[in-house]
Amino acid sequence: MKNLVRSVVGAAVLLSVFFGVVLSKPAHALVSPIGLSVAGPVQLPPSDFTVAGARASLFWGSHRSVYGFDLSVIGNHTQNNFGGVALAGGYNWNQGSATVIGLQAAGLANVNVNKATIVGLQLAGLINYNGSESTLVGIGAALINRTPHTKLIGVQMGLYNQAREVYGFQFGVFNSAESLHGVQLGLLNFNKSGLFAVAPFLNVGF
Repeated sequence: MKNLVRSVVGAAVLLSVFFGVVLSKPAHALVSPIGLSVAGPVQLPPSDFTVAGARASLFWGSHRSVYGFDLSVIGNHTQNNFGGVALAGGYNWNQGSATVIGLQAAGLANVNVNKATIVGLQLAGLINYNGSESTLVGIGAALINRTPHTKLIGVQMGLYNQAREVYGFQFGVFNSAESLHGVQLGLLNFNKSGLFAVAPFLNVGF
C-alpha cells in the first residue's frame, strides 16, 4: 500500500512538472532542471529562470517558477508559479499560484499569496496563509491557519482556524467558517451560515 501511495504521488509530481512547464510557459522561457542557491542572488541559475525538477537552497532561493521538489534550510521563494513538494526550515513563500502535491511544510510559515491548490499536508510551526481563493484537500496544521478564502475538505488543527467552506473538521481554540459541513471543536466556534453563528465547545453544520 505504501509503495502504491508513493507511486501515485511520484506520478502526480511528474505530471505537475510536465503540464506546468510545457503547457503554461511561453516558448522563450528559460528552464533549468536543477536550482542551487546559497542566498538570493548567489544562485544557479539566475532568478529569471524556471526550475523544473529540484531546487535546493542553503539559506533561501528565488526563481521565476519552480516545479518539482523545493528544499531549503531557511526559505523557498517563487515569483510566479509553484507546483510540487516544498520543505523549508523557515518559510515557503509563493507570490503566484501554487499547486502542492503531497506536502508543503515549513518551520515558521507557508504563505501562498494567490490561488493555491493543496492536496496532502500543509504544515507550519506558526502560520499557514492562503490569501486568495484556494482549495485544501487533506490536513492544515499550524498555530494559526488563516485561510479566509479556502475551501477545506479534510481537517484544520491549530489555536486559530479559519476557512471559507469546511467539509470535515476544525480543531482549535477558535474556529471560524462561513459555511460549515462538519464539526468544529474549540473554545469558540463561528459558523456564519449555520443555525448557531457562535457556539462554545462544539458546533455542527450540515
